[in-house]
Amino acid sequence: MLRRQCLTKAYVGHTRNPERPAKPPAMASTCDGVGVRYACQCGHLAPVSALFFSETCEKLVCRLPGCSVEEFESYYCGNLLVNLPSKEASMYQNRSSRCFSCPCCETALSTAFHESLQRFFFLCAHCRWDSLELGLADDDPDALVMTAITRERQAAHEDVFQALHSHYLTLSSSSSGSNAATALASASGAALGRSSSLQMLADSMKELQREHQMKKFRLQRMAEMGGWKHDQALAKVQEKEQWLLEQRREHQWPELQKQLAALQTQGTSWSEDTPERARGTLEKLAQTSDMGEVSTLHQRLLNPLDQSRRADQLFPSRPLLRVKRTWRCVESIERGSAGILVKPQISPMSGDSSLPVSASWFKKANLAAQYVPVVTFQRLPYYVEGGENVECVVLVENPLDDAIRITFRSDPTADTTENAQVRFGVYSPPFV
Repeated sequence: MLRRQCLTKAYVGHTRNPERPAKPPAMASTCDGVGVRYACQCGHLAPVSALFFSETCEKLVCRLPGCSVEEFESYYCGNLLVNLPSKEASMYQNRSSRCFSCPCCETALSTAFHESLQRFFFLCAHCRWDSLELGLADDDPDALVMTAITRERQAAHEDVFQALHSHYLTLSSSSSGSNAATALASASGAALGRSSSLQMLADSMKELQREHQMKKFRLQRMAEMGGWKHDQALAKVQEKEQWLLEQRREHQWPELQKQLAALQTQGTSWSEDTPERARGTLEKLAQTSDMGEVSTLHQRLLNPLDQSRRADQLFPSRPLLRVKRTWRCVESIERGSAGILVKPQISPMSGDSSLPVSASWFKKANLAAQYVPVVTFQRLPYYVEGGENVECVVLVENPLDDAIRITFRSDPTADTTENAQVRFGVYSPPFV
């Protein structure tokens, strides 16, 4: 019976089973790379750190989709530590709204003031990169941020990407049989154009709200009219939704053709207006001896819509938003309960040690390490008794106050039988 912690030393010796054929000796690697895995009911083996415990089902739950599901709880910026609504995060393309990262080392940029120029610019405190060589400077810090965001939206591929995304998102919504309100809601995050993107987003949201109000009113009227007019009213609602969807397609297809036609004359990058100039840039890069002047693939992928091949022309990019996830048990959801396994705090600062009020990072966290014994297996780096046996240490930690029983069994399919001497003792932490 085990109550807290127990240290077990095992002197393991191996004897071949005469009923099984002999195999080449592998004594040196018998216990090397041994890891302890816990089994979920689905058959998946995982370490205890990757498992949850469901209090409703009283079982271990792994992270496979058939056993648990994850949901995005909130979006937040890792530098500002403020939450963003999902619609606002989609509008900013899941990136920070005011922070920029260094194109060289990805450190968060700060705003500095140049005394001689009397202008504000971006400065990296780690690698000392600045935005003065790019001409990215302004008289006001807020205007500097808006200038950087405006320049990012004026990339050559921005309009084409947004037009394609909105067009095919509407097509996929219509092919799956969704209504026009769902298509408007999904396409509202992909605004078309540069300067009018926010205005079009606001118009789409207003149109969506009006459609929701009209649909609610029509459903109320159908309930008042009775069942004999229900089919007729429902057909009118579907006809209206189909008309709205066709109107939106007629608006988006000319916009898409316009952006694709403009792409053929604009080139493929911010500073490359024509394909001839792009080929000239490639020829110059082929003759470059210092590879530090060429941007790496990782640096170009930080801003995929504007991939400059020269390191001195890399612009700062907005860092990606971070998310907090909630894990739920699938079997508990099927039973009708919430099935929450892990639920974080909404505020990004909750649980931080710098706050005067102590708090927890999670509202609820049912981790498997808090409910099942944690077993650690380690082979000691030497042999005993003439090199025939190896000494192993098995540390078993019981996180509960209740006593548990642990049974060790050998693998019945193995071709060797263990002849071990096991010594038990209470674990005593080493002194540093």
